[in-house]
Amino acid sequence: MSRSVDKKEKAARIGSTAITVFRKLGYHGARMVDIAEAAGIGKGTLYEYFRNKDEILRFEFERYFAAFQSGATAAMAGADTPADRLLSLVHFAFDHVTDWEDHCGVYVDYFGSGRRGEEAAFSLANIYTVVEDIISRLIEEGQASGEIDRGLEPDATAELLVSFFDGVVLHGVFSERRCKAESLRAAALRLLTSGVLVGAADRRAEKRGDERFERGG
Repeated sequence: MSRSVDKKEKAARIGSTAITVFRKLGYHGARMVDIAEAAGIGKGTLYEYFRNKDEILRFEFERYFAAFQSGATAAMAGADTPADRLLSLVHFAFDHVTDWEDHCGVYVDYFGSGRRGEEAAFSLANIYTVVEDIISRLIEEGQASGEIDRGLEPDATAELLVSFFDGVVLHGVFSERRCKAESLRAAALRLLTSGVLVGAADRRAEKRGDERFERGG
């Protein structure tokens, strides 16, 4: 293993540990020494990899975003129609936030807590733009094929769907009485199919959602 690969893997291990520390102590309450201790390294070693907490958080967000982009692309690649690609994206998005649940909680904490005018370590605007553009294109393609309601404005619908999903994530972070993830997934698909898809695409999508729910994933 080359030194550069080893260094990259160690940075990833430190970053993952930091997310756990941020989730436990809160981003603003955690210190670099807390991260070093949790990672089992000296504070000096930690500073060889990251200058501060913001740099760690930005590093982890880039990993989160890259995983989302590659996973979403792979999920949609296996679908034949715009409607199926949209549904595949929804399924993947639920899986992604479940797999990266601690990250989502840290991002909510980071942006929800006052930073006293400090510049943000990173922006969520990029991921919103990417996802909204993907959904908007899928809606346009589905409208052209007759699978998606032509009365919907693609950009506005895409923004609304992303906002809807954000609400699910926020509820999951803050609520102690949240439903099971699969129940939320099933409800989301019902709402999506009844409000966006048309006819045969609607029925096909509901059938796929029911089958997946019965299988438990």
